[in-house]
Amino acid sequence: MNPKRGQKRFIQLIAIWVVIFQIAIFFLGITVATSGTTDPNFDDPSLSYLRSDVLKILSVLENRIEDQQLLEKAKHKLSVLDERQTRLIASLSDRVTQEGNTTGSDIAFLLMMALITLL
Repeated sequence: MNPKRGQKRFIQLIAIWVVIFQIAIFFLGITVATSGTTDPNFDDPSLSYLRSDVLKILSVLENRIEDQQLLEKAKHKLSVLDERQTRLIASLSDRVTQEGNTTGSDIAFLLMMALITLL
């Protein structure tokens, strides 16, 4: 058997398995995503606190960040953070809102952005 022909056949076999694997992941991903069991209307107090914290953070970010692309990235990152991290950033956003345009509020905003970026 020709070694180049064997290599070509091996690469074709791997390519076929990669395609099959991607198709399987695609269909499994759809079924998992559509079979969610959480009810968006469920009134969980911790979720309402989380929503209010995220809204506080977003209001500060929208006031301070002019670059729309950077703002969208920050919004996406906020959706990934857990409750404890979100609460920490929300407390910093409270500090920014309360202090107005001071050095302390600037430092709190920089800490917010560093946490959003690094977490």
